Amino acid sequence: MNCDVYSSKDSICEERNYNIAFKKHSKEVFNFLVYNYGDKELAEDIVQEAFITLWRNCEKVPLKSVRAYLYTISKNRIIDTFRSANSALKYKKNSVNTVEKQTPEYIFEEKEFHQKLNQVLDKMPEKYRVPFLLNRVDKKKYKEIAEIMGVSVKSVEKRIFNALEFLQKELHINKKRF
Repeated sequence: MNCDVYSSKDSICEERNYNIAFKKHSKEVFNFLVYNYGDKELAEDIVQEAFITLWRNCEKVPLKSVRAYLYTISKNRIIDTFRSANSALKYKKNSVNTVEKQTPEYIFEEKEFHQKLNQVLDKMPEKYRVPFLLNRVDKKKYKEIAEIMGVSVKSVEKRIFNALEFLQKELHINKKRF
């Protein structure tokens, strides 16, 4: 029996279905929150809260709507948190460690570029940054991003195009590199 397939009982209240939903959606909801709001610890807490809320309201949530429900709960909760804390939103990118031996100059230039890229991503409007990161980092397809964000696929295409233009302009990069 496939462990990632919901049981025949069409309810998220069934523990097996709930556990499958957690495995399927917790990481992507976490990533969505981090890309939107930049705080990993807060994102972890909110994902946990979203799943607790899902469990408490399991009788009201159809199995087919679990993903959308989790995104809605998570997004609303983090917005409320930032509103009350009046916090600045920042995206923090984990630096990728390479095993290859590289010259100190190359490593320095790469580090400078990543710092500049993070600064540009911080300045990028949220409506461009989120779909761009979901596509480029999480490898989500435009259709998936459209579902997550509640917009059309065409809107996602345009936002990613605008994100690329924004990066090109801010980083002074030739278009051919993208």
